[in-house]
Amino acid sequence: MPAPRPNRSVTGQPAELSALVSQLLSHVHRRSAGYSLAIMTEAGLTMPQLVTLHMLAHAGGRSVGTIAGCLRLSPPATSHLVDRLVRARLVVRSEDPEDRRQKRLAITEAGRGLVERINSERSREVSVVLARLNPALRRQFAEVLERVVEELASLPVPGMRAPGPAGRSDKESS
Repeated sequence: MPAPRPNRSVTGQPAELSALVSQLLSHVHRRSAGYSLAIMTEAGLTMPQLVTLHMLAHAGGRSVGTIAGCLRLSPPATSHLVDRLVRARLVVRSEDPEDRRQKRLAITEAGRGLVERINSERSREVSVVLARLNPALRRQFAEVLERVVEELASLPVPGMRAPGPAGRSDKESS
C-alpha cells in the first residue's frame, strides 16, 4: 500500500494536469515491457513516422506541408520521412483532386494494420500496469478518463480541420 499523500489541494490548472499526466506515463513506461517499441523497431519506425501514421489513420489524407507543420519539422525532413513510409508501403501518395500540383498522403492497409498492432500491444502493456491499482480507484479513474477522452475527441487538432464538402481535410500550404 502506498504512503498516504500529503493533504494538498488539486487545482486542475493545465500545468498541474500536465505534470500529473507526465508522472502517470512515467510510472506506466517504467513498469511496462516495451513490446510496442520492439514492434516499432522491427518495422524500422521512428516516433515522427508513427505520429504521421496516426494522423493519417485518424484524420484522413494530408499534405506533406500539413504533416510538417504538425510535427514541427521542415518540409524537406518531412518529405524524407514520408519517402521512407512510402517505400515501406505504409503510406501512398496521390494527386490532390482539387490541385494537381499538390500530393495527398493516405495510410495503406499495411500501415493501418501496423498502427493497430502497436496500439493493441501498448494497450496490453498499460493494462498490465493498471491492473495493479485498487479496483475502486480504477473505476473512478475510468469514469473520469472516459469523460476526458470524449472532450478531447471533440476538440480540433491544431493545424487541421475537419473534412469539408469536397473531402479536403487540411489547410494546404503552397
